[in-house]
Amino acid sequence: MKFLPFIIAILSLHIASAQKSFVFPKVKQQGSSISQLTPANWTVIETSQGDLNNDQIEDIALIFESNKTVDETRTYGDNNSEIIKETQKPRILAIYFRDKSTGNYQLSAQNNDFILRSEEGGKLGDPLQQIEIKEQQLFLRFRGGSEWRWELGYTFKFQNKDWFLTNAINLYFNQNTGDLTERIYDFNTRELFTTVGNLHRRDIANRRTSEVLYFSQLRTFKTFKKPWAWEIMPNVYL
Repeated sequence: MKFLPFIIAILSLHIASAQKSFVFPKVKQQGSSISQLTPANWTVIETSQGDLNNDQIEDIALIFESNKTVDETRTYGDNNSEIIKETQKPRILAIYFRDKSTGNYQLSAQNNDFILRSEEGGKLGDPLQQIEIKEQQLFLRFRGGSEWRWELGYTFKFQNKDWFLTNAINLYFNQNTGDLTERIYDFNTRELFTTVGNLHRRDIANRRTSEVLYFSQLRTFKTFKKPWAWEIMPNVYL
């Protein structure tokens, strides 16, 4: 029996640890306003409205940020390796379709990983630059770095009852010298356009090539973990 207090203490530590672990909330399935859709203890930091499913009704995409700083494990390199722990405010992407008859917003997708956090942009600060609905597509743009800077853009479209990545752009350049590499991906036509040259002398110094994109199937929010997590070619991450 003398070991009982020790066992109780160990169990208490495990329970306390489990209680402290962060769990993303499930966003509301429907609501009539942004305020109704916003989870408790979270703040809307970006919104965009527009038709996403070709019904001539304005849908909505929201980015929520937690009011609290927590510990998160985030993936780098690919979907399975180079996982690191970061202390920051988590973010959620929520996409809603608006119902024609009721006017309410109905949840289409919640993603807890894809939106970069405020601390993931390096010296340039918050990497989140844009969320926009245009031409029935969802556009997401990020940037970051220091002397060497990067810009990432992703276009998702709702088709066949899921959100598919249809286009992307990855620009990597040196702020001082202007040296750049830009890759533009078209996943519908399976084409990759690569420009190598100089940011300050694009007309005379740049060389553009095209090649076939090889991949097994289109990526979705479920299969594309986050920016920088898809090694689309050897040593080339998107």
